[in-house]
Amino acid sequence: MPLDIICHTLSGVAIGTVAANFSKQSWKTKFWSVFLGGLGAALPDFDAISLWSKFDGTIGKLLGLQHTGSQIYFGKFWYSHHAAFHSLFAAIGLAVLATLVIWMIKRQNVLRFIHQNGLLYGSFILGFVVHLLEDMPTPAAVWGGVNFFFPSDAYIGGFGKIWWWNNYDIFLIILGVITLNLIVLGLPKKWYSVRSGISFSALVLGAGFSCYQMFTRPIDFSYSGHTEKYDYYEKQSKEIQRQILGGQVFNMMESLDNKIPLYF
Repeated sequence: MPLDIICHTLSGVAIGTVAANFSKQSWKTKFWSVFLGGLGAALPDFDAISLWSKFDGTIGKLLGLQHTGSQIYFGKFWYSHHAAFHSLFAAIGLAVLATLVIWMIKRQNVLRFIHQNGLLYGSFILGFVVHLLEDMPTPAAVWGGVNFFFPSDAYIGGFGKIWWWNNYDIFLIILGVITLNLIVLGLPKKWYSVRSGISFSALVLGAGFSCYQMFTRPIDFSYSGHTEKYDYYEKQSKEIQRQILGGQVFNMMESLDNKIPLYF
């Protein structure tokens, strides 16, 4: 999964913390802002389910698919990785679907519900979209970017500015934004302007610093299709992190990485 799922999800959480700081509603609503931001940022990689070891014998068999899960994942079908589910259409479509489900259950006025929960919708959609943007600086590989404007056939990205994994510096920046925003979330209501201003500024600065880190990597990770230099790029990506973070912090992050059963 281009850029790791942990950084993607935490990016959405960071957006959710900003929404929570802008919210004047209950702590329950603030919690949902953070949760939905993270959920939205994690969901695009649901299309990686085709790599599940039991995909062919379960979902593939049920749907009568003619291609294996691996062929689907690395293919250019509308349901492949980086395709329809990595699009603005999917972000809005899922939000609309959720609204319809809620309406069927509660029978509330839809427009009023959307107006009352605008920050929740914003957290989810922006969390989803930031995942797509974060995938664009990764290598083109077999996809050539993400199908951001599906159903258009155009794929955007694949710039090869960062490697798929080991972006510990980006992780730490995102974590810093979340931490600061959660701290200021505890400020009194009378400090609303200060709280929201600090939160938004932290997000903008964090995004700017992350972009700077991404686009100033000393190695060009660009490749199309598959590459025989995968191990070389993997090694170089970690060496870059060692140079950026220093040996002590890098070793700590690598140790954490090795303990997490996810690509990180």
